[in-house]
Amino acid sequence: MGIFNRLGREVEEFKQSAKEAAEERHDYRCEACDARFATEYEECPDCGAEAVVAADDE
Repeated sequence: MGIFNRLGREVEEFKQSAKEAAEERHDYRCEACDARFATEYEECPDCGAEAVVAADDE
């Protein structure tokens, strides 16, 4: 049973690491509400403004 517990912990650690890495990547942002996104949008899904720009355009 110990091998399954260890494997389960390793899988959970991998999931958490992958989730954190995905959340850290924000290539776009909304100039109106400063929401951050990994995908470019025509208008901000949070506030609806047409102000989504590349995050490095600060």
